[in-house]
Amino acid sequence: MSSRSWRELRESGFRILLVGLFSLVIAFIIYSRLSTPFQDQPNMPSSNLMSLAWAMLAITAASMVSIGYGAWTIFRAGQIQSYVNQNDGLMSYIFRTFSERKYWKIMIVSAVGYGILFGFLSQIFVYKPDESLTQAGITVPSFNITPCCNAPGYMPMFTAYMADHFLILVIPLNVILAIVVSVLFGFNAALALAAFRQKNDMNQMSRQQYSAKMSFVGGVGAASGLFAGCPTCAGSLFSALLGFSAGTGIAALAQFQTLFILLSIPALVAAPFLFAKQMRAMSSCESRPARSNK
Repeated sequence: MSSRSWRELRESGFRILLVGLFSLVIAFIIYSRLSTPFQDQPNMPSSNLMSLAWAMLAITAASMVSIGYGAWTIFRAGQIQSYVNQNDGLMSYIFRTFSERKYWKIMIVSAVGYGILFGFLSQIFVYKPDESLTQAGITVPSFNITPCCNAPGYMPMFTAYMADHFLILVIPLNVILAIVVSVLFGFNAALALAAFRQKNDMNQMSRQQYSAKMSFVGGVGAASGLFAGCPTCAGSLFSALLGFSAGTGIAALAQFQTLFILLSIPALVAAPFLFAKQMRAMSSCESRPARSNK
């Protein structure tokens, strides 16, 4: 593929991503304005508000698909660029890693697994063995929509009562953040495994020469992987260290959940470059003996 082709593909990906992102932000703002009563704005009829809530959920889902497809298109363009230019930049190591299908599978499995764990810890998936939904007068299975009123991104809230003790609580902003963090976690997990396998494939001389350095890097990577890649795990660890029970720790930090996730995203975005830097360093270590033997 020519240089012009991957540039066009990348520009197309950015357009799709930005359309989805702007649609999502604008929809949140407009919905919050229309659904929240003001002094100069009468309450919207309930039937119209419910229709608007369904439309908002559909726009949210469509926007997330657009953002995901745009990001994948940009990544695909980057892979093509790395093969065309054959450079030694950090991004090229990331792109080359995902040229193997197995790392996509690892990413998907890791993202889904972390997403399920994250969903339970962040109360997207709610299991209450000591509370019966049917005894509370709720039909199971059934669903309910709460159309208003809260800050933009938190409404409409969708609740699906799946079983007598289990429900799914969909708050748009929380679910979006859960998806983003889970995908980034899976992405980093695949890169971490690639770096680990590359380290094991190094010849014995390289391992002896750089063992101390790589052990230090591995320790730093393990710690950053806990706190950046798994904010819920870090919260549980802090609760244990401070002497709180799991339930008390989650309750105390629940109001800061969204902020905690938002702060973890920059670290998750930066982590792939650290893994790529480690892989490039190991590649240079592998090539030195070959050059010295010539």
